[in-house]
Amino acid sequence: MTERRTLSIGIHYEYPFGGMARRSEWLPQGPADYRRDLLMIKDTGFDSIRIRIGLDSHLDDVASLLDICDELGLRVLYGFATFYVHNDFLEEFPDAKSIDRHGVTYPLHPHDYRWQRCCINHPEYRKRRAQLLTDSAVRFGDHPAVGDWDVHNEPSLGPGECPCYNPHSLQIYRAYCEKTYTDISGLNEAFGLAFNDFDDVEPPRVPNEAPASYWRFWREFMSQNLTDFLMEGVDIIRRTVPQANVSFNFTYPWKPDRSGQDWWVVDQLGYASTSLYRGSDERTASWAGSSLSLLKAMAGPKETWVTEFQGGPFKQEFLWRGPQLEAEIHQVFSHAIDALYLYRWEPLLAGAEPWINGLTDVDNYDTERRLRVKEVIANLRPHEHIVARGHNVKARVGIHVSRECIWTSSLQDVPTSDITTGQYGLFLDLGYEVTFLTETLTSDIDVELLCIPYMPAITKDEWDALQAFMESGGKVIAELPMTSLEQCQEAGGQLGLECKEWIEPIYFIAGWSLEDTDRKFCGFAFHDRVLLKGFAGEPRAYYQDNGEPALIQGGPKGNLLIPTFAMGRSYWSSFHHGLRHLLKSWLPDSLEPDISVQGVPAEYRTLMEARLVESDEGNLLFTINRSGFDWEVTVQPRGYEAVTLQLPHYGAMYSLVQPQ
Repeated sequence: MTERRTLSIGIHYEYPFGGMARRSEWLPQGPADYRRDLLMIKDTGFDSIRIRIGLDSHLDDVASLLDICDELGLRVLYGFATFYVHNDFLEEFPDAKSIDRHGVTYPLHPHDYRWQRCCINHPEYRKRRAQLLTDSAVRFGDHPAVGDWDVHNEPSLGPGECPCYNPHSLQIYRAYCEKTYTDISGLNEAFGLAFNDFDDVEPPRVPNEAPASYWRFWREFMSQNLTDFLMEGVDIIRRTVPQANVSFNFTYPWKPDRSGQDWWVVDQLGYASTSLYRGSDERTASWAGSSLSLLKAMAGPKETWVTEFQGGPFKQEFLWRGPQLEAEIHQVFSHAIDALYLYRWEPLLAGAEPWINGLTDVDNYDTERRLRVKEVIANLRPHEHIVARGHNVKARVGIHVSRECIWTSSLQDVPTSDITTGQYGLFLDLGYEVTFLTETLTSDIDVELLCIPYMPAITKDEWDALQAFMESGGKVIAELPMTSLEQCQEAGGQLGLECKEWIEPIYFIAGWSLEDTDRKFCGFAFHDRVLLKGFAGEPRAYYQDNGEPALIQGGPKGNLLIPTFAMGRSYWSSFHHGLRHLLKSWLPDSLEPDISVQGVPAEYRTLMEARLVESDEGNLLFTINRSGFDWEVTVQPRGYEAVTLQLPHYGAMYSLVQPQ
C-alpha cells in the first residue's frame, strides 16, 4: 500500500441498508437521489463515503451509485450489512435463529432488529453471504471509485446472554473438540467431563470464572468461530481482488466471552478500524483516547481508522451542537488517525428515525452541524499532510493489556475498561502520552513506567521481567484484583502485602477520603479497598477514616507503587486533581510531562486536552477546551517552544509549533 499523503474524511451513506430496509421512505430512490446527496456530501468537504450492502441489495443500483461517485471524485469504502437478514429469510429457515445459553431464540419477533439476526453458522446464510461478497468483488473489484473494503461492521455473537447454542454452531463445536483432543477421553480428562463420544458433546451453559475452565474453552471457540467467519469474508475479497485493502470494524474489546470480538487479529487485516461514540464531556479525552491508543498499539505499522464516528445526537445526547462535534473531530486527528467516517448522511432516514442523525434533517441539508463540519474540514485540509504522515510523541508511560488479561478479567466480570481508562486519564491529565503494551511481557519493556491493571493475569515469567525492569530503574504501578479477598491475598503476596480484609461498597460510587504523608486531604478512594495486616514498603497516602495505608511504595529500589484501593476506577469516577498530585509526587523529576499546560485551574484540567502530532513536514499541536470557560493557556510540548492561546469555551484549536 502506498504511503498516505492526505486524510480520508468521509461519511456513511446508508444505501442500501441491507436486510431490513424495504420501506421506500428510508432509502434514496435511484440515481437522481444519489446525485443530489453526493453533491452536497462533496460540498461539505467529505472525500469519501462508506456504504453497506445487504443480502437483499441490488448490485445494479450499487453500480449506478459507484459511477456517480467516480464522476464526482468520491472514494468509496465498500462495506457489508449481512448481519441484517430479513424476516423472510427467518420464515424460510426457522432453524437459523440464534440461541442463547438459556435457550431463548433471537430475534424475539419481527421487530427485534438486533444483530446477528441469525446464526452465522447456518449453511444457507453462509452460502448467500459468501455469494454476495464474491459477486461484489467480481463486479466492483476494479471499479475506480472503490478504494477499500469492510467485510463486516461491529461484529458480535448476537443478542441474548452468551450465544450461540444453535445446532449448526454445536455441530462445528463438536468437530472443533474432536480436532483439538482427537479422543473423547482427552476432552473429558481436561475438564472433568463424562461424554461417551464427540457426538454427545454439549457446551456448558453456566459461566465459570476459572481461567482454564470448560466454559472458557467454549467461549474461546465461539470467539474463534466469529473470527473465522470474518476472515472468510476477508479471504473472499482478497482472492478476487488481490490488491484489496480489507478489514472489518471493531467495537468493544473488553468482553470477548460475550461479544466474541478479538482485537488481537488486527495483524491479519489491511487496516485497523473501530467505532467511536464517546460524547463530548470530561470523560471524552480519556475514554476515546484510550480506545484509540489501544487500537494504535494493536495496529503497529498499519493504518488506524475510525470507521463509524458520532455525527449527531442519538436518543442520548452524545453531541449537542457543532462546537462539540468540532472538538471531537480534532481529538480523533490529534491521535494521528488516518481516516474518519462520520455517522451518518440520511435526510430520508431522518424522517423515519429522527434520532439517528444530526448532520442532516428531513429534506434539509443546512443544519448547524453540517455547516460546522464543513468549516472544520476546510480548516484542517491545509495541514492534513502532517496528520496523515505524522505520529504522536513516543510514549514513556504504558498500560499492560494482554489478551490473557482481557479474557481472565472478563470471565470474572472485572471492569477492566474502567480501570485502564482511569489509568490512561490519570496520566493524560498529568501531561503524558500513554500507550498500551498488548503482548506478553518480556525483558525489553519499552516504557519508563508501566501500569498493571489486573495482577492475576501476570505469569511468573512476566513477574520476573517486571522485577528486572524495576531493578533497572523502571517504575510499576500494580493494582490489586478487587474480586475477592483470596485473589487480593495471592496478588498481595507477590507485591509484599499481607491482606486481611476486602471491602466492596454496594453503590454505584462510594468510598473514602485520602490524605498524604502530611495528613492533608488528597482525593478519594472509590469502589473497593483492602486493609492490611502487614506490608513491605513505605506508605505514600492513608485512609482518613482509619489511618491505614492507601498507597504504598515498595519493590526493588522503591520503584513499585501499590494502591490498596481501586485507583484506576477511582480516577475514572472522580477525575479529582488530588489523586493526580499524589501520583505526581511519586514520579521522578526525570519523567517530566510530554506536554505542560498553564492557565487552567487544576479542577478543570481534565476538560482541557492538548496533544502533539509530529512529522517531517511540521508539528501540529491540538488543544481542546470542553469547559464552559474561556482560558488563556500556555502550552509547551517537551522540546518545543511554548505557545500561548486564547482558547474559547467549547473550543478547539491547532497550532504549528517549533522545536526549541
